[in-house]
Amino acid sequence: MKAIEFDKSGIDNIKIVDTDLKGNGIKVKVIKAGLNPLDYNLIAGNVVYNVKPMPHIPGSEVMGIAMEDGKNIRKGDRVIVYNRIFDNACDMCYSGNEHLCYNGGIWGVITNGGYSEYIKIDEQNLFRVPEPIDDNTAVSIGIGALTSYRSLKRSKPKINDKILIYGAGNTGIFTVQLAHKMGLDVYVYSRNKELEELGIKVIDSIPEDFLADIIINPLGGKLFGDSIKHLRRKGKIVTYGVLTGRMADLDIAQLYTNELEITGSTGGTRKDLSELLSILEKSNFRLPMYKEYSLWDIKDALYAFKERVNGRIVLNL
Repeated sequence: MKAIEFDKSGIDNIKIVDTDLKGNGIKVKVIKAGLNPLDYNLIAGNVVYNVKPMPHIPGSEVMGIAMEDGKNIRKGDRVIVYNRIFDNACDMCYSGNEHLCYNGGIWGVITNGGYSEYIKIDEQNLFRVPEPIDDNTAVSIGIGALTSYRSLKRSKPKINDKILIYGAGNTGIFTVQLAHKMGLDVYVYSRNKELEELGIKVIDSIPEDFLADIIINPLGGKLFGDSIKHLRRKGKIVTYGVLTGRMADLDIAQLYTNELEITGSTGGTRKDLSELLSILEKSNFRLPMYKEYSLWDIKDALYAFKERVNGRIVLNL
């Protein structure tokens, strides 16, 4: 089969190869793959993860067609990959937090991923896609939507809570729509005014006196410390990213005198994914597209990813 592979970091080191399909589990024909910051940074060498094996097939967000039956998956089913590897043997797995497995990691990072014509993967990592969900939305669920949903659950929102979301990329787009569906008073700090069509309040500068019950801020860096100033007493801030840097200056006095909560969130569990699919099945979610590319034109897609402002990039086979 054909696959995308690199043996050292850098977009120019990407190549198309002929390789054997390896691994155990159900065979899936890949139809679409997502291009995320994770994939871009993995290829560019901007990650702290232990990438293996090398040479490496990247791609952590995949939608395809099952080519054979499993216990629950049937041949012909549209499926997406739950992209966490876990051993079912540690206390994290036992407690239903398999995404935090001590001996696990991200599929496509600590294993070969899905930028290929076919994959083989354990059935516990496959979820059937409900019929109402279109292919481009489906391929965006495994990382973008799941990360969004988990972060909102971690914030423990109440109806009518005022929530401020930083950024409206792929993950942010899902976050604002999920928060809106949960009955929250949603504001997004973004230049993407198209979100106003969804009933979302878009602000491109945050007033000094603006206060929220919940802040979702995956941007990191200086923006993280500044954003805490916009939390009400007993407010919560959730983070799952470091786009503008890993280090932040915090006013610790402001943190404890207002009893604020800082919460980390990463990926999600299989239970989260099951809940999320049920929500998306019954909802009309909009996912702005930037451009679609053939997987075999991935270099063009990677260069475009670096320059894009809004919208999703999807790779087709």
